[in-house]
Amino acid sequence: MKSQLKTVNEIVKLTGITVRALHYYDEINLLKPSDNTEAGYRLYSNEDIETLHQIMFLKEIGFELKQIKDIIHNPEFDKTEALKNIKKY
Repeated sequence: MKSQLKTVNEIVKLTGITVRALHYYDEINLLKPSDNTEAGYRLYSNEDIETLHQIMFLKEIGFELKQIKDIIHNPEFDKTEALKNIKKY
């Protein structure tokens, strides 16, 4: 499993996000890594990367991190409806 996981530096190269942003997302429980190495380095799965892409998209279209956290972590949140009503946020 760990061979499929990506390090912070690999995620930075794939997405263009900063290391600090990834660490901050972990800090605020927006995006937790799937695993950690024995040395404590964060490791991200493909699902984590998909979530990160959703976060980046929602941020780009104007959502704040708190709103994004609600969207990402609430399975009952209607993402389609939120996008239709973006001006309400």
